Amino acid sequence: MANRIIYLRILGYILTIAMHVGNLTYLRMTMKPEQLKDPQLISFRRLQPRYFTVWTFVLHIVHAWVGIVCDYLILYNSKTKHYKLPKHLKGFKDTLFSAILWPSTWVVFSVFWTLFLYDRNLIYPDFLDKILTSTSNHIMHTAIVPVVLWEVCFRPRVQPRSHKRNIFHLAFHLLLYFAVLTYTYIEQNIWIYPIFGVFYGTIYFPLLPITVGVIAFTFYFLQWTLNNYIWSSVTKIKKVR
Repeated sequence: MANRIIYLRILGYILTIAMHVGNLTYLRMTMKPEQLKDPQLISFRRLQPRYFTVWTFVLHIVHAWVGIVCDYLILYNSKTKHYKLPKHLKGFKDTLFSAILWPSTWVVFSVFWTLFLYDRNLIYPDFLDKILTSTSNHIMHTAIVPVVLWEVCFRPRVQPRSHKRNIFHLAFHLLLYFAVLTYTYIEQNIWIYPIFGVFYGTIYFPLLPITVGVIAFTFYFLQWTLNNYIWSSVTKIKKVR
């Protein structure tokens, strides 16, 4: 049973990497010469590494690679009694997923689709249709949700007794991104997400980062409720520091 769960996790990691790397490869290979001269697309490509969506799917790839390494080590040492993963490797993977990847994924999904369905130009301007297909859009903003749910369903985790460390990492991640967002505006005189430009200079502007923070921290804590619900019938949840 334990090995079956590990193989299912590895399958999820492989599919995650294939999905995102395949999407990036497809977008690069289908780039048309005239798109390379489009001013809007030139700006988009230059600033692409500063999009929160890009940060998130890159972290999905990193987490999947680390997950494969961890599960390979577990299988390779399966005959070793009481084998444990290297402390720092396990700690990195746990923190990356719990503190950053899970909440960031839900921020991307919930914020993007809420704004897209209300007024897509607030988050995803029309000109992006020239380069991003509907499938690519869903890979970056929708398919990331089943990926993190797969991890929760097939990887039992122990809820930390104290959430301070994870909260610190999540807060730092969000503050770092908003610093990059602000720096981009100062440097380029452009908000890469149009909704910030709409509210900039109004009393409602601070509500944008606050809303993102509320969503992120809400989903951070919800993951443990879900984790305990799924795994409580299999193993007793032990709280650790």
